[in-house]
Amino acid sequence: MKRVFATVVFLVIGLSVFAANQAALRRFAMFVGSNAGGSDRVTLRYAEDDALRMAGVLQELGGVVPGDTLLLLGASGRDLQGAFQRMAERIREAQSDARRTEFVFYYSGHSDEQGILLGEELVSYRDLKASIDGVQADVNIAILDSCSSGAFTRLKGGTRQPPFLLDESSQMKGHAFLTSSSADEAAQESDRIEGSFFTHYLIAGMRGAADSTRDGQISLNEAYAYAFSETLARTESTTGGAQHPSYNIQLTGTGDLTVTDLRVSSSGVWIQEDVAGRLFVRDPQGRLVVEVRKEPNVSVLLALPAGTYLVRLERDGRYYESTVDLRVGRKEAMSSRDFVPLRTERTTQRGPGPSWEPDQPYRLGEGELEELEVTPPAGEAPPPHVPFNFGVLPFLSSSGVVRAVNSVSLNLLAGYSYEIDGVELGAVININRHRVSGYQGAGVGNILEGELLGAQQAGVFNIVSGQMRGFQGAGVFNLTDGRASFFQAAGVFNIAGATFSGLQAAGVFNISEQQLKGVQAAGVFNIADGPVYGSQLAGVFNSADTVGGAQVGLVNIASTVYGTQIGLVNIAGGEVRGSQIGLVNIARDYRGFPVGLINIVDNGYFHLSTWYSELGMGYVGVQMGTRILYGLVYGGMELSSAPDLYIGGVGAGLHIPIGPFFVDVDLSAKQVFQGRNAQELAASARTPEGLVSVFPSGRATVGVALGPFSIFGGIILDTLLTGVTAPTPLHQQQADSGSLELWGMQVGLYPKLFGGVGFRL
Repeated sequence: MKRVFATVVFLVIGLSVFAANQAALRRFAMFVGSNAGGSDRVTLRYAEDDALRMAGVLQELGGVVPGDTLLLLGASGRDLQGAFQRMAERIREAQSDARRTEFVFYYSGHSDEQGILLGEELVSYRDLKASIDGVQADVNIAILDSCSSGAFTRLKGGTRQPPFLLDESSQMKGHAFLTSSSADEAAQESDRIEGSFFTHYLIAGMRGAADSTRDGQISLNEAYAYAFSETLARTESTTGGAQHPSYNIQLTGTGDLTVTDLRVSSSGVWIQEDVAGRLFVRDPQGRLVVEVRKEPNVSVLLALPAGTYLVRLERDGRYYESTVDLRVGRKEAMSSRDFVPLRTERTTQRGPGPSWEPDQPYRLGEGELEELEVTPPAGEAPPPHVPFNFGVLPFLSSSGVVRAVNSVSLNLLAGYSYEIDGVELGAVININRHRVSGYQGAGVGNILEGELLGAQQAGVFNIVSGQMRGFQGAGVFNLTDGRASFFQAAGVFNIAGATFSGLQAAGVFNISEQQLKGVQAAGVFNIADGPVYGSQLAGVFNSADTVGGAQVGLVNIASTVYGTQIGLVNIAGGEVRGSQIGLVNIARDYRGFPVGLINIVDNGYFHLSTWYSELGMGYVGVQMGTRILYGLVYGGMELSSAPDLYIGGVGAGLHIPIGPFFVDVDLSAKQVFQGRNAQELAASARTPEGLVSVFPSGRATVGVALGPFSIFGGIILDTLLTGVTAPTPLHQQQADSGSLELWGMQVGLYPKLFGGVGFRL
């Protein structure tokens, strides 16, 4: 048993080291915007708005909480210096708990070759850099969007260069300085985008346009490279001339420095692979929030707040339009089928500028379309209607008409049809080019290049290249490339290439490549590359991007969870706003409640401790969970020369920090074993009368944190449930201090004092 106990201690220490490596970083940020640059300079229109927008995207996607943010609009030099002092104090307080601290400084406004201009005051670049270094964060990121700001990077020899390549982060130290222009260039703002070019494209990149690796995370390299390319491209023909962002990077470490994480976004839009061109996304007030050059054959996730957005697509000189309604907890998909073609007509724009409401006409500003009208696409002559058709081989049928609408079509071997408005039956395979409205059945398979409105059934497979609204049933598999609704059922697997709404049921697995609204049920596994708003039920594992419902399986994996994961192992790469119920729960951030034996939260609570209680018992335990709620696993043994008493326990508790002090209250199930060998220990778990040696035990703890270490003490309250729990040596060595009646059962109380030390990872 000693070996078993030593193994438990070793595992606890191993888990502690793992959690230490996963401990959270803490990011602080200061956003400064100043439209005024002195009496001899023109007043800017959008600098302060840029600061607000940058604060919004970093709080939404960049891990900056409002309490760690300072926002200064139209501030003086004295205000700025005071803000730096407050920020330094906050960072100093946080460094005892955080693995790494990061400080982001953003400025938008006027500047010259010497420094930034706050009204009539000049803050030199040298003083600004000293203030940034003075906060003493592990990593400093400074972003200056102002004229001649490139002079700031030259303090250490920085020069205008192509986008840098960086692959460093996990133990990172140093600084990254990004500026919107070189030392001798003007930074420009635009009425069309209602902001500066550099900040506009930097934010667009941070919202997803810069995700070149398609991993859902925007690195500093990706964000800068995108802003550099787009800013240069869009300013080459302006009156202010080409604008070249610059940088100075002095970072050491390993990993990658992530500035925003799209996976934590509560809403967004997936732009699918078949969409190509330049996209303009405007909010209900008509503001251009994202402008992105979309390449074909790749999907792009744009993380946006909930709301209704107008999306314009410009491709090969033609224009298209669509709207998307984003809701909290959902990410919508947009494909080329969602866009309506538009006809352009140039007019002279009048009035205050771009504006749009979801139910009103819209005019775009300079550089986009100024007035748009919808025109229906050119149509073809309607195909003839054929009541009955009999086919032997493809293109060999009784009607002799290839492009026709068939009411009833019978095919002996392989039949080919243009459109079915009724029933098509085939012995081997049916091929349909355009649409099936009704039923298509075959002994081996059906292939539909267009849309299905009804049902497909086959002994082996069904394939629909367009949209499917109805039922697909196959002995082996179903495949739908377009949007699918209602029901897919297969003996082996189902694949939905676009948004699926309904039920996917398969004997082996289901795959949804985009958004799933409904249920996936499979004997082995379910995979959803996009968000799931419903449930995934599998015999082995489930995998999804965002879960807005439930995942039930042995192993559940998701990026963000707005619901519940139930399984032996639950993993959330991002935020959990709900619950994880399982043996092992792993998450990056928690806004809910984990129920499990092992709960590992990236920015949560992980505490390794040892304590000694009355009756000569020593314990080693670990508390894992959120900042407030934790799971408890511990083991103990009698501290004597010949121990024969061992304890194991699991439970849950509440952690309440009060400055440097804390209060912990937890309840656990405690198992007692007694004996000198395996047979004796096993026999002690249950008495001949059928009573068990498992009983409830509670702890009330008060402690003080001394950096990562802590000292604590309190009271343990063991119990004895009459008729259920056999008296153990822990009960027999201590007198019953009282009893109470609970649910008709007498509960004996056995309190004892304890004290110990801990280490918070």
